[in-house]
Amino acid sequence: MQNDHALIKIGIDDTDSPEGMCTTYVMHKIIQTVLKYGGELYDFPNLIRLNPSCPYKTRGNAALSATFRIEAGDEQKFFDAALDRVFELSQINHPKTNPALLMLSGNEVPLDIIEFSRNAVKRLLNIESALTLIKKYNLNGMALNGPRGLIGALAAIGYDFPSGYTYEIIAYRNRDMWGRPRIIDKESVIKMDNLTKDCTFDNFDYDGEEIKIAPHTPCPVLVGIRSTDHQCLENALRSLKIYEPVSEYRIFKTNQATDDHIIPVSNIKQIEPFTSITLEGTVNGLPVTEKGGHTFIYIEKGGERLRLAAYEPTKQFRKIIMLLRPGDRVRIYGTFKPKEGEPKTINLEKIQVLEIAQYGKFSNPICPKCGHRMKSEGKEKGYQCPKCRYRMTNLNKEFIVERRDISTGAFDVPSRARRHLTKPFNLEVRK
Repeated sequence: MQNDHALIKIGIDDTDSPEGMCTTYVMHKIIQTVLKYGGELYDFPNLIRLNPSCPYKTRGNAALSATFRIEAGDEQKFFDAALDRVFELSQINHPKTNPALLMLSGNEVPLDIIEFSRNAVKRLLNIESALTLIKKYNLNGMALNGPRGLIGALAAIGYDFPSGYTYEIIAYRNRDMWGRPRIIDKESVIKMDNLTKDCTFDNFDYDGEEIKIAPHTPCPVLVGIRSTDHQCLENALRSLKIYEPVSEYRIFKTNQATDDHIIPVSNIKQIEPFTSITLEGTVNGLPVTEKGGHTFIYIEKGGERLRLAAYEPTKQFRKIIMLLRPGDRVRIYGTFKPKEGEPKTINLEKIQVLEIAQYGKFSNPICPKCGHRMKSEGKEKGYQCPKCRYRMTNLNKEFIVERRDISTGAFDVPSRARRHLTKPFNLEVRK
């Protein structure tokens, strides 16, 4: 007689802290436990990057979910097994860590949970809205150190990849290596990047000569390679020269590099705090680089001005901003995190220059006798050449057009400064 089976979806969030652990690793261990107890994993586990502007995030603001096929009636057994892993591995003692676990039973995810999940990637959500849905659908759950982690755990369960998806293979370290420097051969990363350029992305920052597949935190992650096709990832990982053992690895389906956090707005008033937006506007003012290397410029839309910031870590991207002039038409992508005492400012993630304006300035006329620039004698008194002393009263200032060293096009920040969710302009993701 064939046993009845059931589907369960497990979501977790906020198991890490700035001092260590990684929520992907906790999910990896939950999956191993469920498989050991006889469950079957459906598809790839999901790695969901939530709102990158969230002020409560730990590091990358990732929540995880996985769907399993189990024997009907064993739901509580598998929930308890997953909870054991959360207790075992989470940074429970850190005051800002709120680990959470949720389990949804059944084949379908309710539409209002899907909507909640989509909003969690774009906006700040309150815990009351999460608790209402958890109670409405009788989800089995547990939160430690406070309920905030339930928001991410629920969002991970409901996320349906509305803007497409990518993949990431994450390799983990042996426990005795946690906290030690990672030693990875740079040339092997460059070689892997070239061999898999039609599949992987953001492996190496060539401007900064920096490996981008390895974190710098004391977590279990050794490397993470991102891709638009999961089939190339294991070969990409094997091609690297890494001077420590690869303990384990897992491939995740993710919303990274999809721009799913971006909210299109048509005017500046629509920009909400702690969100990421895209907006078309006209440059209004000249760019300025301030102390620390941060570059700022204003755009205008509907009679209002908005400040844009290209911060120092964006490196060469700031040169594009410095080339903009009043009248240029642009489409911006970036994040608004309000700061007391500062104007509304968008932290730029990328920019499209849609139209280049003619720009220049009025200058004194050239002396018709010797070719030098003349000086004004005063209001309505004409001009005098400082070299040959020639005077004329019937000359006017001339408009000198500035040569523009920028063209229309799309410009990304370097990979070192790119957010997990930001989609490079040249990347095509799966849908």
